[in-house]
Amino acid sequence: MMKKTIFSLTAAIILLSCNQKNENLPQQNPSTNSDLLGKKAVISFPEMKAEVIYHKDSTLHWKTTDKKGVVNEGDEKMDYQKLSENLHFLNWIEKDGWTVSQIVDTKAGTVKAFWSFADESSPRGKRKSLFVDGKIEMVK
Repeated sequence: MMKKTIFSLTAAIILLSCNQKNENLPQQNPSTNSDLLGKKAVISFPEMKAEVIYHKDSTLHWKTTDKKGVVNEGDEKMDYQKLSENLHFLNWIEKDGWTVSQIVDTKAGTVKAFWSFADESSPRGKRKSLFVDGKIEMVK
């Protein structure tokens, strides 16, 4: 009787453990088109709007418009890694040294960006950095 009880408890613990591990796995939604490369998007940040084309050849074109209407744009070589079905990590360095890293969540419609740029007043390598959150919308 004791062996059956121990066996039953062990089996229950293993099954419970397996079910808990599966709770943390991302849910796949086949109707969600989450590919980023080859698409155009608009990202709304607090201080600016960015129009971005993520080309399949590891380049991107960006155009930003700030709250005062000042427009900047460029073409960059990007490093890209798909982290999951909906999460994408991108990084590029612009000609003026501005460095951009982004985690794009195409399912949630969010962007977590990290910017690093020249700042002569900074005692830390004459650079400054900041995190910025944005909302992304794919353009058809």
